[in-house]
Amino acid sequence: MEQKQISELQPGDILLSFFVVRKKEFKIQQKNREPYLTFEFGDSSGRIRGSVWDDPMEINEAIQIGDIVKVKGRVITYHDGPHISIEKIRKVLPEDQVEPMQFLPKAEKNIDEMYEALLKIIVSIGNTQIQALLNRIFTDEKIKDQFTKAPAAKLMHHNYLGGLLEHTLSIARLCDVLHQHYPMSNRDILLAGALLHDLGKMTELKTAGFIDYSTRGRLIGHITISAQMVTDALREIEGFPENLKDQILHCILSHHGQKEYGSPVLPMTLEALLLNYADEIDARVAAFLRIMKKDKEPGREWSNFDNVLDRFIYLGEEDEK
Repeated sequence: MEQKQISELQPGDILLSFFVVRKKEFKIQQKNREPYLTFEFGDSSGRIRGSVWDDPMEINEAIQIGDIVKVKGRVITYHDGPHISIEKIRKVLPEDQVEPMQFLPKAEKNIDEMYEALLKIIVSIGNTQIQALLNRIFTDEKIKDQFTKAPAAKLMHHNYLGGLLEHTLSIARLCDVLHQHYPMSNRDILLAGALLHDLGKMTELKTAGFIDYSTRGRLIGHITISAQMVTDALREIEGFPENLKDQILHCILSHHGQKEYGSPVLPMTLEALLLNYADEIDARVAAFLRIMKKDKEPGREWSNFDNVLDRFIYLGEEDEK
């Protein structure tokens, strides 16, 4: 039986497929008070919910969130959407030869080409000390391996492998354009902030079958982790000016723009302000494009309501050019 991606499943399909368990919930039926178990499954194309009524207590103990499972069942319509009526479910076995990373979405753009573009931006930095800082971080093979695989977010934007690299490169390019429009800004500080601001997402987010926050990410957060990583790298560069260090760290610490959004300080330099808005633009546009791609279909003008963005998104008329 050919395994379909979640995005391809339609009511009536019979499936025998591998998924990652994103959520599970033990419930009681209202009519007969019998227990049942619901799951949210995921793969690289999306998510789908499913329910099992036979032996729910035993299955609840055997399968945990984050497990890769093999599911046999039928796709039905439930609450106006596709839903899996599960006949059998078990954890994967070694002989299944299933890798957790295969369930994660990946960047469509070429990773090597994006990283080369990032390194070219570093070469263009005029301040030799800032360039030394950026080279120390981005030519480190361990950091490169983590950075090029990391997502930029759990849900809202660039939420796929390679998303952090794509988002960082996009912001750096936006900041370069903003500097051309506002030449009184310091390009080297602005681009350094753009390249370094989200470094901490490499450890804030984990990718074991699906994207979620790590314990360290929840306890400390990527803004603080980024500032710590840059501070550690700066200790290895002799004679780095204190004021220059503070301005770069200020860009990192203030890039969310408001304290209620996680920044401990507000943007108080021109470079920090430009970085904040570049970050906001790229994140919002990426979120819009994600929803437009997911919900667009012939004859449809509006997306589903998005709880993260708190709005519907206009998809355009079918014959609109």
